[in-house]
Amino acid sequence: MLKLNTLISAVVLFTAALFQPHANAAELEIELTLPDLDVQPYHRPYVAVWLETPERKHVITVALWVEKAEWFKDLRQWWRKAGKSDANFDGVTGATKRPGTYTINWNGTDLDGKAVAAGKYLLNLEVVREEGGRDYTRVELDLNKDGKITIDGTNEFSQSFVTIKSQ
Repeated sequence: MLKLNTLISAVVLFTAALFQPHANAAELEIELTLPDLDVQPYHRPYVAVWLETPERKHVITVALWVEKAEWFKDLRQWWRKAGKSDANFDGVTGATKRPGTYTINWNGTDLDGKAVAAGKYLLNLEVVREEGGRDYTRVELDLNKDGKITIDGTNEFSQSFVTIKSQ
């Protein structure tokens, strides 16, 4: 009986380890601020946040806020990189948001749940509003180093931040 309990405990621990993020994966916390614009008509913006390699190859879409999939292409920069692919974005897609500050967390894994290798990446942020403006920015990140980076928006998003937590 003791051997059976030991075996069961080992299987449980092994299974739990399989579903944990890789210990070396960095995490990101993105604080995105959508300003309260005094414009008529006001439409909630579409937002895309994604990571690329320094060579500009899409790694993962971290967040995608749109009303309907047919409007993905309005996020032009993101659409060219990732939107035209066969990737399933259900896990990161959400509704558009009202003005305010929102926190977007990324656990360091790709859409398959595999840890993204430490190193340098490009964080892309695109915010587009129907009958409004467009903001797009790209910031270099080093997932080996903890820190907080300021991202300056010009119109469709205000000053925002990304915090890197290396493991």
